[in-house]
Amino acid sequence: MNNNTFIHKYIKSLISKDDICVDMTAGNGNDTLFLVKHSKYVYAFDISKKAIDNTNEKLKDFDNYKLINDSHENIDRYDIKDIRLFIFNLGYLPYSDEDTITKKDTTLSAFKKAYELLLPDGYIIITFYLGHPGGKDEYYLLDDYIKKNRIHIIESYRQNKFDSPVTYIIKKI
Repeated sequence: MNNNTFIHKYIKSLISKDDICVDMTAGNGNDTLFLVKHSKYVYAFDISKKAIDNTNEKLKDFDNYKLINDSHENIDRYDIKDIRLFIFNLGYLPYSDEDTITKKDTTLSAFKKAYELLLPDGYIIITFYLGHPGGKDEYYLLDDYIKKNRIHIIESYRQNKFDSPVTYIIKKI
């Protein structure tokens, strides 16, 4: 099972049609589409205009979402509240410019803000891609922050391959 299959299977047990979710890295819209189908409303961020366009195309049959062409670290500039679940799928936009990647410092800032905005008993799902430039640095920085701050990881998943993605499911207690 790949990380996305694992995540989508897990999400169904975490959220309901009454929940608000945020996709912090819209990418090609796969996670956003999944969330739109299983929750009340979804906000999706991406710094890439192409990612926003790709996501918008996937969501054309829905109206319970808002796409935001901005860095996820700027989430606090928007009136977003009552969030049950945040999802981060780090790295770069597949089949696109591999120079536009998530970066450890902005991701850490976004993670901290997301955790603050998260409802009690809410969730953050974060997938780290170790194989791209900066991916390991991003993973080690956030992993260290999560562990030092005793943030509760309820599940982790990693395929048994070199440099395969690592996914954490975090619950705010």
